[in-house]
Amino acid sequence: MAIGIDLIIENGTVVFNGNILKTDIAIENGKIIKIGNRNHFPAAERVINAEGKLVFPGAIDTHTHFEQPFMGEVPPETWDQGTIAAAFGGNTMHIDFVVQEHGKSLLDAIKAKVSYVDALSAIDFSFHACFTDFSDMDMIRAEVRKIIEYGIPSFKEYMTYRKEGYFVNDGELYQLLREVQKFGGIVGVHAENTFIAESLIEEFLKEGKKSAKYHPLAKPNFVEAEAIQRAISIANFAGARLYVVHLSTKEGLHLIKEAKCRGEPIFAETCPHYLTLTDDVYSRPDGINYIMSPPLRKKDDIEALWKGLSDGTISVTGTDHIAYTSEQKRRHSETFANVPNGVPGVELRLPIMYSEGVRKGRISLTRMVDICSTNAAKLFGLYPKKGAILPGSDADIVIFDPKIEKTITVETLHMGTDYTIYEGMKVTGWPVITILRGKVIVENESYLGKKGDGSFIKGRIVDEIIDTV
Repeated sequence: MAIGIDLIIENGTVVFNGNILKTDIAIENGKIIKIGNRNHFPAAERVINAEGKLVFPGAIDTHTHFEQPFMGEVPPETWDQGTIAAAFGGNTMHIDFVVQEHGKSLLDAIKAKVSYVDALSAIDFSFHACFTDFSDMDMIRAEVRKIIEYGIPSFKEYMTYRKEGYFVNDGELYQLLREVQKFGGIVGVHAENTFIAESLIEEFLKEGKKSAKYHPLAKPNFVEAEAIQRAISIANFAGARLYVVHLSTKEGLHLIKEAKCRGEPIFAETCPHYLTLTDDVYSRPDGINYIMSPPLRKKDDIEALWKGLSDGTISVTGTDHIAYTSEQKRRHSETFANVPNGVPGVELRLPIMYSEGVRKGRISLTRMVDICSTNAAKLFGLYPKKGAILPGSDADIVIFDPKIEKTITVETLHMGTDYTIYEGMKVTGWPVITILRGKVIVENESYLGKKGDGSFIKGRIVDEIIDTV
């Protein structure tokens, strides 16, 4: 029989569009062309037997920071190395950041970054645009429209990091929210009250309290919750969508749930570390390795966030990945306030969400797919090209073995760092094959792709789609 199509995935349990169905998938020219009984498909160049496996749309990490300079350090992990690790974790796309240099065009920076990353990324990519210089609002208004037209509908602003030059004040945030909404985009916020956090840090340092255990005390739950409350109010006044990144607190969750119940277009993201680890780690000898902002919280915050994922209050998960080494952390450890913020994790989101979420009954299997893939595509204007197993969608697929048991150790991972915050964690369930636009790029614990396989994917938010998130 003549070869008719490129690839068939047969006998897998496919999770898509809120359904779980044992079926087969036909792929040609990088696209899904049919779903159903493979007996009705043409012959294929290759057939993958997914018996006993789960088949998901490729995961989309909504929050990565590859090669981003911050707090005096640049992570040594290269873009290709980091995205290869992401592919091992079942990711077929990630959304990173382009941060404006003061006095320079953000749009020009985006175009340069797209060109740079296009030659390196192992998986598809997009960006959130981040303004840091609001001295010329006319220029910002002009650039917002052009950035959205270029294919980047999402922006991210920092309500903290004033000393690092990232901070946006309330008036600037309001103006940006209003302008972005006018052209159909969305603004995300890193929600922390910078002035309270700075005052607490100064107080602790004067008292000689410099170790990692004071990091969560300097940024208590209130610091996040107050900023979320303020951002929600400002977004409501602006008549704009709002996206809260890396949600960590039960108080913040409650505020977002209230806003959503009022019908306000508020969306939230959380990360696996806020769902699994507590602030007890800051008292460990390696406590500085866990310094990120917002900090890790308490067990009741963890349980609240899982409930928020289950009931739809939290829409997506990202990793906030940045791969500093332990030596880079140690270089600044004279005080917790100087340790570069951020932790690695791009490779481990799917195993953790399945093992800690689905297997423990905290979220359903279909909900896991929503929060790891489908909702990200809907939220950032990529659906149904991405985040879906449907005819016509990109053939971005992860085949996941729910029976594999592993103990996480840094030696078995692929990220460009010498530690993992999940060292010793036992998980059940692991991605075994990752397919990017019909091409198998990870199989049998081997990387089969090449740097530059990834492409820039333009997004355009569609009201009727984002309203379903």
